[in-house]
Amino acid sequence: MSTLTFWIDVDNTLIDNDRVKQDLFDQLQNLLGEKLNTRFWEVYEEVREEKSVVDIPLTLERLREETPLTEMNAETYKRAHAIFDDYPFDERLYPHTLETLAHLGSLGTTVIVSDGDQVFQDNKIRQSGLAQAVEGRVLIYGHKQRHLDEIIARYPADHFVMIDDKPQILHETKAILGQRLTTVFVQQGKYAHANPPEGFTPTITVSTIADLRTYTTEQFLKN
Repeated sequence: MSTLTFWIDVDNTLIDNDRVKQDLFDQLQNLLGEKLNTRFWEVYEEVREEKSVVDIPLTLERLREETPLTEMNAETYKRAHAIFDDYPFDERLYPHTLETLAHLGSLGTTVIVSDGDQVFQDNKIRQSGLAQAVEGRVLIYGHKQRHLDEIIARYPADHFVMIDDKPQILHETKAILGQRLTTVFVQQGKYAHANPPEGFTPTITVSTIADLRTYTTEQFLKN
């Protein structure tokens, strides 16, 4: 039997990140008011465009630099940071997420491979209990599909399974690894009904992460 390694995304794959973002929006609105909250999310998008990933610490830093102390003093800045640092990510796991990870772990090696900034994303993965669920096997990159050789070297296997909510990432990785990779498209979050990249069809498509609890090794080896 071939050995399997699962590369599992986080945002809108294991955690309902759309719900998280709405919660954070509401809490910042209460703390900062509408004007500063609106500006925070503008800077958030500017930073994401610049770095191609979300970077919360940098977003907050830039907002503070451009905001008069009368509108954001040191205490307010600290409280804004705490909204992100102390967020209960474990409460936003999709149903049966930990059970699904345990099942996948019985079939092969589970590795969380996530995009995002090292500080906020690492905090999210650990506070949610996801790091513990995969025994600490967590990799965070700006663009994970650019680090496939490194990922494979860290966690080698005969066959790899990529589980993600973004069809474009699945498509790009499949184009590189070909028959060595099974792609699993999880239809959760804002990309759930997006048109797939031209010429790409995921190997497996599921409505929720929990659907994978019943999948067998043989199903994951299909191409």
